[in-house]
Amino acid sequence: MRRWTLMIVMLCTTLAGSILPAQAQALADPAFRVGVFDPESLWKLTDLGKKYNTDLTAARDRLQTEIDKKSQTLEDMKDKLRQQQASLSEERITQMQKDILARRTELDRMNEDATKEMKYQLNDVQGRFQQMLLQTVEVFGKERNYALILNKGVTDYNASSIDVTQDLIAKFNEMHKGAGALPAAAAKKPPEKPKTPPKDPGRD
Repeated sequence: MRRWTLMIVMLCTTLAGSILPAQAQALADPAFRVGVFDPESLWKLTDLGKKYNTDLTAARDRLQTEIDKKSQTLEDMKDKLRQQQASLSEERITQMQKDILARRTELDRMNEDATKEMKYQLNDVQGRFQQMLLQTVEVFGKERNYALILNKGVTDYNASSIDVTQDLIAKFNEMHKGAGALPAAAAKKPPEKPKTPPKDPGRD
C-alpha cells in the first residue's frame, strides 16, 4: 500500500514539475502583460458615458412628466364624479364613467409606450457603448503590449497594480471625443399636410 502511495506522489510531483515551470515562465515573462478593468466605471466616468446617462435621465423625466400630467387629469375626473354624483342624472354619470375609463386606457397605453421607448433607448445606447468599449480595449491593449485584458466581473481576485480602468477611461475619452447623442427613439414626426382631395368630376 505504501509503495503505491509513494508512486502516486512521485507521479504527481513529476507532472507538477513539468507544468508549473512553464506557467510560471509565461507569467514572469515581461511580454506577458495582464490587465483588468471595471466596465461599470467606464460607463459612469467616461465623457460619453456621462452624456448618455444624462440624456437617458432627461428622456425618462420627460416621459414621467407626461404620465404624471395624464394621471393627475384622471384623478381630477374621478374626484369630480365623486363630488357631483348625487346631483347628476344617470345618463351624465354613465358618460363621465366612460370618459374616465377612456382616460384610464389612454394612461395605460402611455405607460406601455414609455416603457418600450426607454428600453429601446437603453439597449441601443448600451450596445453602441459596448462596441466602442471593445474597440478601445483592443487599441489600448495593442498600444501597451498587453497579452490579456479582462473584465473585472469574470475575475475572483486581481492585484490593484494590474487595474487599467483609469487608463482605459482616458483612452476612451481620447478615441470617442464628440461621439453622437442618443437616438430619437420616439421622436414624433410632424403631421403631414393633408393632401388635396381629388375633384369630383361630376361637380365641375
